[in-house]
Amino acid sequence: MSLPSSLLLTLQEKLEQLPPELQRAAHWVVAHPAEVGLWSMRRQAQALGVAPATMLRLARAVGYASYEDFRQPFQQALAGQSPGLRDRAAALQAAAGEAAAPGHDVLTDYQIQAMASVCALNPPSAFDEAVQSLLEARQVGFLGTRSAFGIAFQMRYAYQLVRRNSVLIDGMGGAPAEQADNLGAGDALIVISQAPYPTATVQLARQAAHRGVALVALTDDPLSPLAIEARHTLRFAPPDRDGVRARPARQGPGSFFHTTAGLLGLAEHLIARLTARGGDEVLNRLTEVEQRLNADNVYWSGAPPRRPG
Repeated sequence: MSLPSSLLLTLQEKLEQLPPELQRAAHWVVAHPAEVGLWSMRRQAQALGVAPATMLRLARAVGYASYEDFRQPFQQALAGQSPGLRDRAAALQAAAGEAAAPGHDVLTDYQIQAMASVCALNPPSAFDEAVQSLLEARQVGFLGTRSAFGIAFQMRYAYQLVRRNSVLIDGMGGAPAEQADNLGAGDALIVISQAPYPTATVQLARQAAHRGVALVALTDDPLSPLAIEARHTLRFAPPDRDGVRARPARQGPGSFFHTTAGLLGLAEHLIARLTARGGDEVLNRLTEVEQRLNADNVYWSGAPPRRPG
């Protein structure tokens, strides 16, 4: 977040006329615009190491009747833009300083709403159509970068339990494009992302779609750059992002980082739907997998592993 330009100009003009303590407060305000808009006057003064009256004196010195009036341009700037990571973290810290602001409860509301939107926005037919493309594909790729990589990994792990034809585009060795290039017409690619969309994810997905790969997008917006090229789009509504109308009853910052609960919900629903429609092939595959897991003693059972005779 940047300081409102008119206020910055006023501070620049009056800075040299202010006493040293107010100059220090002015420098702090310029360096911490998000905190000015979000934190109480008392909390700002504590962070700066001055009395709260110092912040009020600064506001009056630059022409404001109260500190609330002084903060208003900062709050308007925050409301008019999508807050960055630092601004979100500042909001979270501000909530932590207020006994009546249950930040963790707000985050839980966000997660619940994101998960609930998975079924609300995607009828069973949407999942079934995507599943049909996966069942018909020669290979199925899984692509998610940055915060979505863990979901892509988990989704591919679940998928390979029921089918053998999966590939994870993980970019090992710095060659994700070469991995994705192995997919072509007759293959499918599940691409996972929400705003802000990583450039690498968008570019790889679009390149695959242009080669005839059936793109299945798990994303957060019908206008997502992934949805444009996708054959199937499954989405959730992210309640922790500006522009989305679903907001919890308790207002608060929730987290500095967007929740990935919606993407995970989409991934798990799609795999469950595929398993339900996979027939005997899926059941036979699961029998083989369970036999191998048991033979290899993969999961802890409390008993010592069997030694070969």
